Amino acid sequence: MAAGVVVGMAESILSAVVPGAGRGESARSPVAGGVSPRAFPLAEVPESAGVSSWVFGMGRVDASGRVGDRAVVAALGWGRDQCCELGVVAGSVLLRAHPDGLYGLSGPGYVVVPARARSRCGISSGDRVLLAGSPRRGVLLVHPPVVVEAALAERHAAVLGVSPDE
Repeated sequence: MAAGVVVGMAESILSAVVPGAGRGESARSPVAGGVSPRAFPLAEVPESAGVSSWVFGMGRVDASGRVGDRAVVAALGWGRDQCCELGVVAGSVLLRAHPDGLYGLSGPGYVVVPARARSRCGISSGDRVLLAGSPRRGVLLVHPPVVVEAALAERHAAVLGVSPDE
């Protein structure tokens, strides 16, 4: 394939994503009808106290309770022989590394939430859950959608400028 063809393709793809790119025009050039697009204000980034002590991931729960995300488990340094204590706290599943724990990971290293814990937390097959792991504490939390929604309701309302119950 000739180099000129590749450049032409790249320019057409870029111009589809960035208005005016590849044609020497300003990215703020008017669109159809001569109307300039309105820019959103830049977001304020909250100050951080340094490196986060939590690792997050999302995964879908299958019919056997296995959560389809291994990144958080890997960040915790847990292997397939990891033993854990399991409990339900405030509507979320809590797994804590413990040498005498009765619960473990599936063979390939996925978190498995037992049926009884899924029932108590309202987790159904097909739900996407938030995994929150703290390597420093040796814990992994599995938050069902309803818990995530409740935890973020005030934050979403503040960002949107509405009351939390809207």
